[in-house]
Amino acid sequence: MMFKALARAAHQSLQARAGCDIRHSHVHELLAAAFGYGTWAALTTDALLADHGVGQAPQASAGPQIAGRALQLQYGQAEALAMAGALGEFIADKQLGLVRWAALAPLLPMATRSGAPGEHEEDGDADEDLQDWDDAPRLSENASTLPREQFLASGLLLESLEQAATKDPHAHQVLAALFRCSKPNPYLYEESLKGRQLTASERGWVEQYLLLAPRYVRYEAHLKAAAEAGVRAAALEYGTVFERPEFIALAERLDGDVDPEQMARVATSLEARTRWLRRAAEAGSRRALEDLADLGDPWAQERMAPRASRHWLRDAAERALAEGDPVRAWIWQYVALARGEDLTLSTLAARHDGGSNDGEFYDSDFGGPLYVDGDEALVLPELDRTQLRAAKAKAQDILRGYP
Repeated sequence: MMFKALARAAHQSLQARAGCDIRHSHVHELLAAAFGYGTWAALTTDALLADHGVGQAPQASAGPQIAGRALQLQYGQAEALAMAGALGEFIADKQLGLVRWAALAPLLPMATRSGAPGEHEEDGDADEDLQDWDDAPRLSENASTLPREQFLASGLLLESLEQAATKDPHAHQVLAALFRCSKPNPYLYEESLKGRQLTASERGWVEQYLLLAPRYVRYEAHLKAAAEAGVRAAALEYGTVFERPEFIALAERLDGDVDPEQMARVATSLEARTRWLRRAAEAGSRRALEDLADLGDPWAQERMAPRASRHWLRDAAERALAEGDPVRAWIWQYVALARGEDLTLSTLAARHDGGSNDGEFYDSDFGGPLYVDGDEALVLPELDRTQLRAAKAKAQDILRGYP
């Protein structure tokens, strides 16, 4: 039931029970009271109405709140009590509930959840791309688990979001998240139109296509609307999923929250990739820190080094040598020494390749195929005492600062 029809039905029910004229706007105020809000404006700022049993129902003791609000609106006591009873029955009959903006926030990418509309109102391959976006957890509101499909079952909730989207583009983003799905394949549907006789399983695929096709259209439309209205995360998602690089460029230019790791993945230049990896690493992403360190970023390398493997330290030292920075290469050698490793010692060893001794040190008594494992000794250039002291001091700073 859409909200205007719902409000009219509630008005008729209240007026019939109370036996007096009731202003239409007062129906909104009494609905707000039923859900524990002082005014309708307070309710719509914090939450959305839903039907079909979606969301949080009013408390069983809401009657006095409704009656009290009716008294404030200058209705008599008898009329107020009658309205409380009628509205309680109406809400139960229509299975009305309340969904707070905070309950919808987990639908959004992690970096953008602070951008839920209620918090601001007062002031490659499509399937592969979707894997990064379509991982929102099932949502909880009190003890009720509300998966995305259950939200979609409430026409009143969707209408409320559509109305909110006329004022706040973040509501478009929420709607896009609700409708998000992979592009359905029309092949079997088109074959059926040509007269092909489908099997039972094929008919099931056609039914699934007919269900998802309009949903996919709404997903794209709402996501694009949010992006064009300036929601940065929506611009990134739209550009990535629908392969529209101009929207990725738009995400670069916009302000607002966005997933820095996603931005790093789609960056069109090394400079942009490095910048976004740095932001993700500063936010606590170990993967971004590792990627940034592998690009040779000194800030990231210094944070990776205390926990890095011998192989990583050797790579970092070799990279420093290739870049003509022998002091930095010695820094990684001193970090390795502090951890009981020596990059200047060879770790090459012959090992059995296959058989019962696979991977063990090669024993010629057993014979058989072998392979060589490990690294050659790293040759570090000689430095003067001042340079060595500086390298050692820097290594100690790294180990002390990032345990």
